[in-house]
Amino acid sequence: MARVLSRRALLAVLVVLPTMAAWNAAPASAAGGSSSVVYDDEPVDREIELARLGYQNGVRVVFSRDQESGDWGIRQDGEMGRNAPLAYDDKQGILKTYLTITPRSVPVPRELLSEPPAGTPTPPELAYRTIVASVVVADDLAVPTSGGMAAAAVMTCWDLYWNSYNWAELPGYPNPASVWHPARTYYSSDFGGMKMYSYSYLANCGGYARHRIYYKSFGDYYKHHDYEVASYHWQAVKKGSVHRYRKVLYDGTSGDTRNGKYTG
Repeated sequence: MARVLSRRALLAVLVVLPTMAAWNAAPASAAGGSSSVVYDDEPVDREIELARLGYQNGVRVVFSRDQESGDWGIRQDGEMGRNAPLAYDDKQGILKTYLTITPRSVPVPRELLSEPPAGTPTPPELAYRTIVASVVVADDLAVPTSGGMAAAAVMTCWDLYWNSYNWAELPGYPNPASVWHPARTYYSSDFGGMKMYSYSYLANCGGYARHRIYYKSFGDYYKHHDYEVASYHWQAVKKGSVHRYRKVLYDGTSGDTRNGKYTG
């Protein structure tokens, strides 16, 4: 099965359509737009949240670390036609991203200080920040406008994120549901082998959309992300820390946008 899916993955990159007019949807809470799902038939790592951030444009951002693998994560959730992912620069580390998208008044989780690889210079911004051992919760934050952050004020069903990607699947135009995307798994082994990070973006333009991300350890894949993205919402996820075999899985559906890549 893995070999069959791997061949399909090589054929999945579609032509990138230009950004279209914004998709209009009724306002909804990004925090309530995605619900966590865990299945007993799959090994799963426990995700420990380090920070939960809410922004004035409705984007919700969660920084986390997996208990078993030690992988770090950034999950961003938002709403179609209202906002876009705030952090999309894959060259920034997790700590650097946190310092970039939060003001000085927001504390820094102590756990994040161990994220940069050994020998990495201490970010000068830390001199002005409070370090705390507890989970950081902050709401009503101003939207960052520089430092590798997304400049788009509105996103659509046909937007793709990151300047380059290993796979890209777009919905139909002008009717997103006119294109069916079969269930598909993208393996890092099809894109150079073991990678430090997996990046995945999923937008639900009406219907059902499920987002799963895995890493491989001692011959088995373990799940460290499993969310159902609500209609007219999007989700962008970065997971990783060290070189591992990784995979991203999407269920079969229509009216969704999928793109992502493996780096490092």
